[in-house]
Amino acid sequence: MTDGSIGFDLDQPTIHALLEAFDASDWLEMTVSIGSDRLTVSRRARGVSASEPTSSEPEPAIPKPTVPKIVHAPGAHVTAQPLTGTVVESPSVGLFWRSPAPGAPPFVEAGTHVSAGDTLAIVEVMKLMNHVVAAAPGTVQAVLAENGARVEYGQPLFTIDPEA
Repeated sequence: MTDGSIGFDLDQPTIHALLEAFDASDWLEMTVSIGSDRLTVSRRARGVSASEPTSSEPEPAIPKPTVPKIVHAPGAHVTAQPLTGTVVESPSVGLFWRSPAPGAPPFVEAGTHVSAGDTLAIVEVMKLMNHVVAAAPGTVQAVLAENGARVEYGQPLFTIDPEA
């Protein structure tokens, strides 16, 4: 499609699964065709195709994100606290953003009262912004992910104390 419109339903689970697989892989480019529609996602700069090498040097490997190790002091007692209230989970794998733009205030903080449908955060998947919304009214108890952190599908992001 040359007019910039997308013929795919980006909310379709199959498309989400393909984008998540691409995001988790070390592939540089992926093309999916369904009927006459074609979707290409790429980690390359615009205008560079797989058939046009940019130099005679091999492509550098894209580093995988690393998970920092958590080290506890000797003798420290660590207990897992069960999550209370309504847990809001990540709708997909991606980057967690607490605000609509860099430097902007976060959508919510702990203690913020929210209504059903209010945006709590954004999970970015391959430049697609998925809004994380409150399913019911209540008060945000805790924000469980760091701004800019990679989150997994189903990972708890917020706890909300529902209204009585």
